[in-house]
Amino acid sequence: MKNIYLVLIGLILFSACTYKPKLTKYVPKNETTRIVYKDRIVNVGSQKDSKAELEKKYNSLKYEYSFKKNRNKNKDSFALIIGINNYKRNTNVEYADLSAMAFEELAQKTLGIPKENIITLLNDDATSGQIKANIELIKELSDRRGNLYVYFAGHGVPAKDGSTYLLPSDMSADSIHLEPNLKLDTIYAKLAKAEAKNVFVFMDSCFSGKDDSGSLLYKGVAPVLRTKKNVINANKLTILTAGKSTDFANDYTNKQQRMFTYFLIKELASGKKNLNKIYPDIQSDVKRASLRKGIGYKQVPQIYGNKKVSLY
Repeated sequence: MKNIYLVLIGLILFSACTYKPKLTKYVPKNETTRIVYKDRIVNVGSQKDSKAELEKKYNSLKYEYSFKKNRNKNKDSFALIIGINNYKRNTNVEYADLSAMAFEELAQKTLGIPKENIITLLNDDATSGQIKANIELIKELSDRRGNLYVYFAGHGVPAKDGSTYLLPSDMSADSIHLEPNLKLDTIYAKLAKAEAKNVFVFMDSCFSGKDDSGSLLYKGVAPVLRTKKNVINANKLTILTAGKSTDFANDYTNKQQRMFTYFLIKELASGKKNLNKIYPDIQSDVKRASLRKGIGYKQVPQIYGNKKVSLY
């Protein structure tokens, strides 16, 4: 009898050791998960929208805008449009890609820029190399008979020396100082040398060093960052920014757009050309919408440079 008990116990222990329950690993969208499998670490990358899915998302929100069509094609005008929602080393900037697509439609329909004169970089395409190369390209393409338009939606970051930078999709905030050509002052200086009659820059970006949720882009530290005032050539440049250097650049979840871009395009899509006249309305609308999210999300758009020149 004793031997029978020992055999039964052995069978039970053997079954317990060899039983492998089937487990299903749920990977939430836009998250990266590390799975240990047979002593190996496997990185499961964040899920991203394909171009077709992104186009489908944008088509579902196009009704938000009514673009006045410009009958005149400005074949001597050019646009560079950048929208980065997905960052490889930083938190996402929600709806930045969709807002860039909305600005692209504005450029074609209302500003009258031919499709072949528009360069659009979204998400993974907006690398450090591509941004630098296309800023140089758009400058060389510019013509004195036309205008130049630059739009950016994504992270802006302050470096430790107080300079502000555009953050490409393939870089982290703590290494941005290694890319001096992405410094805003450098970009503005380059654009000011373009042959174009006028240069318009629209910055839907925050330079406070924080993301949409208020988390620091510089992980694990609480930096005291002083933002230098950017040098702007007022004769050539007109710049509209999402807010002051210390403001948030908020998303607008109800509209699936960046907040500043939404109100900017709502005004421009109607065919209005004088930025100085419509700026007070944009400023007021954005300020109120941001405060509805909470006092800590206050955002007040700014305008710099040549404020009286016509948009097209």
